[in-house]
Amino acid sequence: MLFTTEVVLGPRSRKGSVGLVLFCRAPWRGFYEWPWFGAPYYFGNTVTNTLANELIQKFKDIFEKTHNNRPPDWAWPFKPSIPLVGENYKPGKGLLIYASAENLSWHNNKDNPLHQFFTGDNVWNRYRLQCEMIGRNSEDFFPYVGIQPVNDGGLLAAGLFTATKYGLQHEKNPRSFLETIAVTNWNKFSIRSPGKNEDIRGIKKLTASLAFVVAELMVLQPAVVLIPRTVWRHLKLQAAMQAASPQSEFLDAPQFNATVVNCHLGSYEEKARQLRKDWQGKPLARWMSNLCGINEGNAWRYIAMLDGIPTQK
Repeated sequence: MLFTTEVVLGPRSRKGSVGLVLFCRAPWRGFYEWPWFGAPYYFGNTVTNTLANELIQKFKDIFEKTHNNRPPDWAWPFKPSIPLVGENYKPGKGLLIYASAENLSWHNNKDNPLHQFFTGDNVWNRYRLQCEMIGRNSEDFFPYVGIQPVNDGGLLAAGLFTATKYGLQHEKNPRSFLETIAVTNWNKFSIRSPGKNEDIRGIKKLTASLAFVVAELMVLQPAVVLIPRTVWRHLKLQAAMQAASPQSEFLDAPQFNATVVNCHLGSYEEKARQLRKDWQGKPLARWMSNLCGINEGNAWRYIAMLDGIPTQK
């Protein structure tokens, strides 16, 4: 039997900070068990919540002024989410990781329990909410946050390698590492289709998200940004992002998925084998061995490719 759950976000004060309280009015039995339901859950520190609150307000303002409170006609009818900003993320010193776009084709299944994250004010910070309610206490090696390349571990592993290479804060545990960075999708809207998710590549559809991206870059001021190559190749978008966060170093790379590593990165095989040996016994090696749906040996090709990409300011 399925019981429904209403999730309400509310402010809670603790030593001057504002956090999220999740009030769960009925137990839910579905894909996941959330044992702490029924008790208020406190999350976050003052800095993180200040950044999240600032971003939510900016996103609301942009959505109203530039979109008239409506997503584009071609998109799923949902408001854009701010990035998941880690508790220990530090503006000017942090890593921002962009995936491409949300796969929302599952919305065609009206019984999917994830629908609750797209209702009311939940929608504005849905990656954080999914992390807290599904990912934080799950037994999966990588936390679920509602961004597939993060759920599967690929972008987190790429992020750990990048943070280590550029001397940024990093942790040995994926959940702890997540709290030092910010992650999100570059595209704030997803193409609505009856089948699988469609990639957004054309400049017209990409531009619909640009104002939100500029706003989050101005607030987060990341030291390094890992960004999809399909976005970075557009000079108009490059210029806007560099102007929004001029001190940031941008690292453009293809998507981290099985097709890319298996079919397009074969030229990196020799370097990949060497890197795998070099990182043996270190946290990154363990993370790579726990990737979901990607051959571990081939996945090292992505790290080899990433190691050779120059950053751009």
